[in-house]
Amino acid sequence: MIRGILVKPRQDPEVIEFKEGYKELQRLVEGIFEMPYIFDDVDVVINEEGKYNGSAPNRFLFYKGQLVDILFGNILLVDADEEGNTISLSNDKITKYLKVFKSDRIYLS
Repeated sequence: MIRGILVKPRQDPEVIEFKEGYKELQRLVEGIFEMPYIFDDVDVVINEEGKYNGSAPNRFLFYKGQLVDILFGNILLVDADEEGNTISLSNDKITKYLKVFKSDRIYLS
C-alpha cells in the first residue's frame, strides 16, 4: 500500500492509503492523470483534463503574488523513488503538505 494525500475540491486534505498502479492513480483523480512539476520534493497527480471536463476548481497557485494556475478536480500527492516509481510520502512530507494544502491558496517560491 502507498500512503499519500488526497485533496478534493472544497475539502481539507486527507491522508489515504491506496494500491500501487496507474489504474489506482486514475481512479483517485477520476481520469487520465498527469504530474505537473510544482514542487521539488513531492509529486502532484491531477486529472489531465480537469480544466476542461467540468471538474471543480480545487487549489489556486500563486507566485510572487500573482495567480499563475488553478488545479481542478482531485489532487493526489505522492513521492517517487530514484527510478520514478510511486512510493509513500514520509511522515515529514505528510505533515508539511497537509499544512500547505489546508488553504485553497498555495504560494510558491
